[in-house]
Amino acid sequence: MNIREILYRLVQVQSDTGSVKENDMAQCIYGIIKEDEYFRKNPELCGMYHNDDFLGRAAVWALRRGTTDKTIVLSGHYDAVEIESYGTLKSYALNPDELKEKLNDFSLHDDAKNDLKDSDWLFGRGTCDMKAGIAIDIDCVLEQINSEVNVLFVGVHDEENLSAGMRQSTRLLSELKHKYNLDYKLVVITEPHGRKGPDTFKISLGSVGKIMPLIVVKGKIAHSSDVMEGLNSTAIMAEIISNMELNPHLCSTDRNMTTPPPTVLYARDMKETYDVSIPEYSSVFFNYQFLKSKTPEKIIEEVKDMCLNSMKTVIDKYNKAYDILNENYSLKGNNKRSYNPLVYKFEEIEKIASENNDNYITLKKELIDNINTLVRNNEISMQDAGILIVKRIIELSAITEPVAVIGIIPPYYPAVNNSYLSNNNEIFENTIEKVLSEHYGLKLEKESYFMGISDGSYTSCTNRKGEEEVMSNMVTSKEIYDIPFDYVENISAPVIVLGPWGKEYHTIYERVYMPDVEKTVPELIRKLINTI
Repeated sequence: MNIREILYRLVQVQSDTGSVKENDMAQCIYGIIKEDEYFRKNPELCGMYHNDDFLGRAAVWALRRGTTDKTIVLSGHYDAVEIESYGTLKSYALNPDELKEKLNDFSLHDDAKNDLKDSDWLFGRGTCDMKAGIAIDIDCVLEQINSEVNVLFVGVHDEENLSAGMRQSTRLLSELKHKYNLDYKLVVITEPHGRKGPDTFKISLGSVGKIMPLIVVKGKIAHSSDVMEGLNSTAIMAEIISNMELNPHLCSTDRNMTTPPPTVLYARDMKETYDVSIPEYSSVFFNYQFLKSKTPEKIIEEVKDMCLNSMKTVIDKYNKAYDILNENYSLKGNNKRSYNPLVYKFEEIEKIASENNDNYITLKKELIDNINTLVRNNEISMQDAGILIVKRIIELSAITEPVAVIGIIPPYYPAVNNSYLSNNNEIFENTIEKVLSEHYGLKLEKESYFMGISDGSYTSCTNRKGEEEVMSNMVTSKEIYDIPFDYVENISAPVIVLGPWGKEYHTIYERVYMPDVEKTVPELIRKLINTI
């Protein structure tokens, strides 16, 4: 079976991320592997790894043994985004040949129109992101490339959602390492790449970090007619947003790359119905990307400072408004409130709540059990769970004054870059550059970080203290979201994001460049295997 045939089999199976459909994809991949003669003779060297996933999803793995401990890991995700966006073409989304025919009847932009006429481009959901990469990985593990080197394939689920597959697979990689005495020299993630032009080829030597700070603000409730008796939580939230949204000073720069600034993903008050009282609680969370030059501890402290300054600003505004109103209009029946800006990290507010309640452990367990049930039943999102947990902990703290609490909610992606690893070997990127130049006339474009967020974040750990700071402020429980940094630390291998050229992922024009799928990327991986 060649790569194209493998790819067509994979694409035909719908594998919507965050759904049980991913199980069908895992079975398909495992079926292809078991058809191979090597794995029929060595069934113990492949399998489906289950690790308490709430949808029963599994990582699919296959290990072609070498005579030494030298090992390359080939990994990719087999989930894809939904097909609803195809509209009337939905029934063709998983059939590349028929889809290409049907798209001819549509009005397309010029680039898509040109690629539609070009047999080098394959259209369809998942062709690019990233079943082409999975097909390449499978092809490489089914082939005897170098008898000395172990080739380990790991196909994971849920990358488009919370990366549950790769987080769970860190345990698998750790177990296989000890069982077969493997020395992980390199991890290759076959995610697709975008190009500036047809004469270039891009790889990434790390992966950007992503953290999601959640801020839950408690104000002072009051009737809107007596607004000077309270403090509006939404005003504090709005000031925090104003200070953080698109703030260039919060970007991080490393090795000629800079992250986008933080941006709000969710912001609202927490009133469930309309009434004329000012909102007591409001919540906001941000998408905050970072590189290795900025530690997660630093980010949490930055957010804490922003919240503190924001609360001071709103309190100052309240004080000035009160003084002006009282001086000019002689406020009656309103007493000026004295507010102190209170800001806590989640671990700090938990300590206060624990000291305030003798039965805190029982109360917390009841809360978490109820929240986890709602998440597992898909009644609330992981992010909603975080908001509800923080609000309840604030209530248990018995703090009556306005307060802002900072927690971290899923997903969390650590920043990784090969330059920070003691076992980094530049021979890998040099090999890629040489093959591209000599065999394909392509110029290599090297990125220090894959900026699209990837499972590469879980291939090494060089700042255990910082990661523990994040996890100690992770609001959700370990039962529904955890990153096992013991296992991540045990892997600690350089990562290269090396995949085929693709365009317009997640849209109806998603497509992949087949010469990369069938020739360029497989040859590069073979050369890397022979270089290890």
